[in-house]
Amino acid sequence: MTGDETLSAKQASIGGPWSRGMLRSCAVLLWLSSAIPLAMAFAEGMPWWATVLVEVLLLVTIVPLGFVLWFDAAEHREHTARLRRAGRPAVAEITDVEHVDPGDDTGTVVVLRLRISGDDVPPFAATYRGRPDPEYRVGGLLYATVDPADNLFTLRRL
Repeated sequence: MTGDETLSAKQASIGGPWSRGMLRSCAVLLWLSSAIPLAMAFAEGMPWWATVLVEVLLLVTIVPLGFVLWFDAAEHREHTARLRRAGRPAVAEITDVEHVDPGDDTGTVVVLRLRISGDDVPPFAATYRGRPDPEYRVGGLLYATVDPADNLFTLRRL
């Protein structure tokens, strides 16, 4: 790597208002779903101990998951705004392509090893994870947007 050796590249989490709204809506729905056992306790006459047990399990799992989604939406907004404000155009050369099956029935994920550089961007190596695309082949060139301050990048045009 040329330039500052302490910098490492980070793939940006990019999302528009629609995706951020969906993430936040899902978080709110998760939080609201924790009230279902209380409603069932009154409507169905569930024993109090069963209601407490289910409520505690929901609070321990669903509430933190809601916060993960909420803060993920905030990260999408911050990365998108930062790259629009300070991002510089660059070119990403694909140096290696690997197709990975994450094992969770979501389909294949492609892992690209990239060499990114541009007029205002010192060259650096990066790894990109995303959906497979026919353009992803060794030697291929892709457009990138990079914040040279810490090499935050995306292969999407902003």
